[in-house]
Amino acid sequence: MLDPEAILLHVHPDGPVRAVRNAIREEIGDVLGEVPEKADGFKPHVSVAYSAEDGPAEPIAQVLTALNLVPAHARISAAELIVIHRDNQIYEWAPFARVPLG
Repeated sequence: MLDPEAILLHVHPDGPVRAVRNAIREEIGDVLGEVPEKADGFKPHVSVAYSAEDGPAEPIAQVLTALNLVPAHARISAAELIVIHRDNQIYEWAPFARVPLG
């Protein structure tokens, strides 16, 4: 998936990722009274690359289309809550809390 700022790989099935996110959001809401991030618009993904400059997307889209990607499997043992910002014109984040899974 080509995003204006990144190259992302889809997560399939994405239901388990959404379920974990929803449960964590619910707990954040219980503790803080609100959740800082919007509930909608979330697309489970794996970030492969970020872009820091404007440029044509078509050459990248062509390369991605030509790739024969093989599905990979991952076992996720924890979810990290992070503090993220782009103050220095790049994504930077630091762990805030870790939630063990399963």
